[in-house]
Amino acid sequence: MATTLPQFTKAVDDAFTETWYEIREDAIDNILDATVTTALLRDMGSFVTQVGGQDITRTVKYGNQRGTAVDKGDVLPSGEPKLETAARWDWRYIAGHVQRSIFDDQKNNGRFMIKSYVAKRLQDMRDGLEQDIEERFLAAQVTDESGKLIQSLNDMVPTTAADRILNTYGTINRPTAYDVSGSTAGLSQPSTGNTWWGARYFRGNDPYEANFVDDLRTFFNSVGRQKQSPDLILCDQNLFEAYEAIAVDVSQIIKEADTRIADLGFDILRFKGARMAWSEDMTANHALLLHTPSIEVVYDPQLWFEMTEFKPIPFQAERIAHILLVMNTVCGQLRRLGRLHYANI
Repeated sequence: MATTLPQFTKAVDDAFTETWYEIREDAIDNILDATVTTALLRDMGSFVTQVGGQDITRTVKYGNQRGTAVDKGDVLPSGEPKLETAARWDWRYIAGHVQRSIFDDQKNNGRFMIKSYVAKRLQDMRDGLEQDIEERFLAAQVTDESGKLIQSLNDMVPTTAADRILNTYGTINRPTAYDVSGSTAGLSQPSTGNTWWGARYFRGNDPYEANFVDDLRTFFNSVGRQKQSPDLILCDQNLFEAYEAIAVDVSQIIKEADTRIADLGFDILRFKGARMAWSEDMTANHALLLHTPSIEVVYDPQLWFEMTEFKPIPFQAERIAHILLVMNTVCGQLRRLGRLHYANI
């Protein structure tokens, strides 16, 4: 008996769905490990789960209760100082899609043809998600926290001087001022307002080709403050190659080997123990100094690369299914982060 069109269409629908869930775990690994930023954050434990919830919240501690020197006859200290507040971020949703035509289905009929056809269409979708997710991690900052894109590392450490003090992050007001403009060489840090809710900045000494290592050493120490040092440095290709060229002492520059990240093919160096990598999506002549224990990529495992059913597109011979995921990138310790730059911002 001949196969009817509905039966044929349903068979191809099922082939796509079954194939996706057979390869889903490997596909997630391949998508998130395909680009350096997501691969490193994943390897360093920044990806964490949260099932459901209206939003993502974190308690932010911004002070410590201190002791008071007292003597005989003194009034002892009292009261509970406010040392914590709550930060909140919205979930952000990403959709990839697989679209196919009944005409393509017909041309690829047959068990082996359908298998190849399904694999190619799913791979096309995966390729798009790989680049899209990497770009979103380093997308331009949105200081009012609006929009649909996941919040980026640039939302944590804005690239422009004006955006350092504008609006909010995690619905908490940013610092109201920094101690220097950032237009001349030197350190810039929050000076008024919520000073604990802003990153540090360092305007490097030109030319970067000669000064990057010295500037990086100074700023690395300034961000870490002998407390919690950065463990990941993301920069553009210019600064990465400047580090390779300047740091001729083999004890100072160590190329990472025999690790999962090295096995993925990424070129990773070390600076004072911190990993250093470059991304083409980084702002030119900028380096982000990150403390990854303070950074979380929060996702819901119940809506994580899940495939919808195929749906017909009205008045067309096409059908479409979507791969959906929900996530956002958050940081509860902005004072642990920094940006080194070689251009007025």
